[in-house]
Amino acid sequence: MATTILTAEGATRRTETTAKATYAPLVVLALAQIGTSSDSAAMNLATASLVGTLGATLDDIQMATTLFSLIAGAFMIAGGLIGVTIGLRRTLAIGLSLAALGEITAALSPAIFSFTWGGRVVTGLGVCLVTPSVLGLVAALYQGRQRAIAFGTIAGAAALSTLSPLILGIVMDSSGFRLTFAIMAAYFVVVLCCARLIPRTPASGGHTHFDVAGTVVAALGMGLVLFGVAHLSDWGIASPQKLCPFTLCGLPPTLPAIVVGLVLLGLLVPTERRAQRRGNPLIPRAFVTSPSVRAGLSAVALPFFYMGAVGILATPYLQLVTGFTALQTGMLSLLSGIPMFLLATFLPKLAPHLSSRLIIRVGFIAIACACGLMALGVHAHGVTAALFAGMALGGFGVGAVNSQSNNAVACAVTRKEAEQSGGIQGAARSIGLALGTALAGTFLLLTMAGGFASQAASAGIDQSYVAPAAETASTLMSDSAFSDEARTWGADAAQVDKLVDVKASAQADAMRLSFGALGLLMAAGLLTTRHLVETAAPRAEQDKAKARRPR
Repeated sequence: MATTILTAEGATRRTETTAKATYAPLVVLALAQIGTSSDSAAMNLATASLVGTLGATLDDIQMATTLFSLIAGAFMIAGGLIGVTIGLRRTLAIGLSLAALGEITAALSPAIFSFTWGGRVVTGLGVCLVTPSVLGLVAALYQGRQRAIAFGTIAGAAALSTLSPLILGIVMDSSGFRLTFAIMAAYFVVVLCCARLIPRTPASGGHTHFDVAGTVVAALGMGLVLFGVAHLSDWGIASPQKLCPFTLCGLPPTLPAIVVGLVLLGLLVPTERRAQRRGNPLIPRAFVTSPSVRAGLSAVALPFFYMGAVGILATPYLQLVTGFTALQTGMLSLLSGIPMFLLATFLPKLAPHLSSRLIIRVGFIAIACACGLMALGVHAHGVTAALFAGMALGGFGVGAVNSQSNNAVACAVTRKEAEQSGGIQGAARSIGLALGTALAGTFLLLTMAGGFASQAASAGIDQSYVAPAAETASTLMSDSAFSDEARTWGADAAQVDKLVDVKASAQADAMRLSFGALGLLMAAGLLTTRHLVETAAPRAEQDKAKARRPR
């Protein structure tokens, strides 16, 4: 059996590399992080251009988006193991090369098929290597306060990418998706050229067999879970919806996919026990058994759950109900993006002695309060300033948690496991984002439909109009759009007014309930913080006092 061995020579080289590390490599890592986040923004903006240029349907675009997310989530953990096996810098270079290749393939695609199965698949594979390498290199190159600052910078870079839709949107509107994705390809090439600034780190597992069994089981399990979760809102849970393409014994495939995926993930336990004995586990034992690591991963995942939920709740409501344009909605993202960037980037540098556990707890409290403000800011026919205040407060909360969470995971494990943790942390991000988007969207649709049915019964609406109205009750719509829809059913003016009022009230109530439930979940995140590793730098005064104590 092969065993992972880190030679004394390799350990020496690793120590020397860390000692000589400056913040110059961190700039390259931050640029790589911005690139992977901006790619998702480019895809979100490309809908109209893909429809007009390639004749894509909304189902085609959803497939491209879902496929990318599935690949990125399913193989992210394997990316971390590849990094410590062949070297993190080499893995980063391969990932950046794949990302550039995927972007240029997307830009040159003659049809949506090649765009999806060529461009998005290859880019997704690249992201699977880039994200774990970025987080792993931070753990490999920096220690102590430097590591805390470096992780905060990477979190700040992810927040800074919220500004990319403003720039990419201008290019997309003026020149279409081809130039936009070509620019992204050029960006990844530039970052790839700059990767030479990153010191080479020796491969920790260069003489081990790769954990193929664990990788296959984890990829299938994660892929099926994310596939099922991503389609909960549009395919249905217990009964198939209109968009459901097929059924399994009368059920939509969402829950069966999730169940099978969870069973496969359960099989990882014995699979990884065998891999642990060989010295090359996909998921080291500490990531399953250590309460400190589990608490850190929860702190990584929950802010992304929140961001996914807010993205599926606030953005559609602002655009579809209140009439905000895409540019106006993008500008509003600055309310959360700027404080998120400032706190994630500068808090570890300006307040290194402040308790990291306290910062994360305050962050969760701020996010929970932000959800309450956003719930108060939703009204039947629009929004108030409380919604925007909540978005800003949520940005502060996410920035605070993200400034400490990655370092909390890295400090809870050994040096080698910290370098490998990038893939597991990246998977936690992907899972959090996917769950937040899917569960919040599903909760909103179910509560809208139920709220409309209960209110319509007591509003004196003619029963002949209740049935067609119920079919659109789970769709966010403006008053004017729903009014036009109601007139096609033959409803008179009085009935139209009642239908519009009930619909507006039901969707506003559903939004408030959704934000309230999200706030409760974020507040429950406080329960996971008890076992967090304290990463704050000790104060000089405390060190001197300890030194003066009699032994």
